[in-house]
Amino acid sequence: MSVDEQQQAFDKQHADLDPSYWWFHDTKDPLVRYLRDRRIRIGVAYALGQLRRPAGELDALVVCGGVGGEGTLLANLGFRSVTVSDFSASALDVCRGRDPRLKTIVLDAERLELPDASYDVVLVQDGLHHLPRPALGFTEMLRVARHAAIVVEPHTGIVASALGTNWEREDGATNWVFRWNRTMLEQLTNSYCLDAARVRAIRVWDHNVVMGRVGRLVGGGRAGLALARLVYGVLDATLWWCGNMMIGVVLRTGASGPA
Repeated sequence: MSVDEQQQAFDKQHADLDPSYWWFHDTKDPLVRYLRDRRIRIGVAYALGQLRRPAGELDALVVCGGVGGEGTLLANLGFRSVTVSDFSASALDVCRGRDPRLKTIVLDAERLELPDASYDVVLVQDGLHHLPRPALGFTEMLRVARHAAIVVEPHTGIVASALGTNWEREDGATNWVFRWNRTMLEQLTNSYCLDAARVRAIRVWDHNVVMGRVGRLVGGGRAGLALARLVYGVLDATLWWCGNMMIGVVLRTGASGPA
């Protein structure tokens, strides 16, 4: 499906949905918040630790940001300013209504109409795998990132093959689920940035639907949060090598990339 066809489908989807559909972005339920925010927190914590700068000194851009759930988390983490981009104007309308702290801009992730090194940190979560050309979306992130790009996307492997799906179909929009690994992340980064970046690929387990059910077995809330943290902690400590999610962090160490 072309980008224009996807845009039309997503615009219609977001225009037709009641705003309450997006409750999980704003809930204070500790179990849901943990499952919703965990992957981004890992990536941001690593990036800030390497940059040795507080979030309050940095501007962030979210790519494929939809209604702004990721943007809200970055704002809550204290980033100086947060801009959410998406190719769906309807999604960004919902975003502004949800969280007035967030700036919004309509952008095609494969062709970000922004100058090089426009934002300190550029982040995407579960967005690149919707694109017809995911690698192009990634290198566009590298181009506009001044200090760090954070990519949270599905990882290739046994678990992905067994539990994942190859095609996503929703409201007339169809896309292939593109999965990453460390080698792919390094190859794309080095091809674009040459020797002006450092790459870290963190492989973790992630199946929030199942983990939500596990947490609710003990009543949800803080008890469910404790159980979910325990299960994910054990999986990530012992079976990380077959985790189904990649948290990739690219740290820029030189100029803004090739012309």
